[in-house]
Amino acid sequence: MTEDKRSVRKAFSRLGVGYAVFLIISLVLQLVFGTVVGIFSHYGIKIPLGGWYLMLISLANYIVGGLAAYFIIQSMPVVSGIRAEKNNKKLLINGFFVCISGLYLGNMIGQLLMRGVSALQGKPMLNPVEQAISGLSTWWIFIIMVVVAPVFEEILFRKILVDRVRVYGDRAAIIVSAFIFGLSHGNFYQFFYAFFLGIVFAYVYIQTGRLRYTIAYHMIINFIGSIVGLKVQQMPWLIAVYGLLMLSAVIAGVIIFTKNKKKTAIYDGIYKAWGNSTLKVIFLNFGMIFFFLISAFTFVISGIL
Repeated sequence: MTEDKRSVRKAFSRLGVGYAVFLIISLVLQLVFGTVVGIFSHYGIKIPLGGWYLMLISLANYIVGGLAAYFIIQSMPVVSGIRAEKNNKKLLINGFFVCISGLYLGNMIGQLLMRGVSALQGKPMLNPVEQAISGLSTWWIFIIMVVVAPVFEEILFRKILVDRVRVYGDRAAIIVSAFIFGLSHGNFYQFFYAFFLGIVFAYVYIQTGRLRYTIAYHMIINFIGSIVGLKVQQMPWLIAVYGLLMLSAVIAGVIIFTKNKKKTAIYDGIYKAWGNSTLKVIFLNFGMIFFFLISAFTFVISGIL
């Protein structure tokens, strides 16, 4: 292995360590909050676990865990100024439909996989997202899922991460950020659609250089997946209309992706990492393996609890 490949491998290892620490801190914070609530409950003090509790945990995870990840990888070289297109309306419209396709198809894969796991185990597997927002008011769901999560996650997984991987090429930045974004969700229900969405978000961010576009995408997708989805289930007469609109958007997204996949503008980076020895250099290093093991642990915990 050349010295260049050694340095690139070390860089991706640092990324893995940074985001593994983010996951560890998230797990620890949830354990601490749960323990505190349990102690109060033991002494007869009931703490209502409503929207404020989920909001507090979410903010603690993003701020404390996000800052820890940032401090670990902050000294890595940043590439954020090179972009192929600016404020391209066609790109943004096409990207939205591709996002809907990724959301729908990824969700279908996750649902089918977990149904298979449920059949093998002989018990139903609960969706962690549905559990988390169960019983919350529409207002709390909107604040947590549609406002807080998109803003913090786009900063953490696009701005901080993509800017530091672009020096090794856009392909590496897009795939690695989507991979980390998907696994950081901690369960198979969300992994596939988060991975697909992560690819689109990263590409749009790279092409436009504007984080606000991916934040807007993320907010719309979460709004459709949480609030709209829940409201439609409460009104059976809307299910057919909603399903038809979603199916039309999915078909449009697939057609757009198929027609434009060879037209994508990709920057190879100062140190091209995507190519020969990609798997070994980018993923088979201490940090990324460590991140994978920690994320695998969160997947197991999610399936048990």
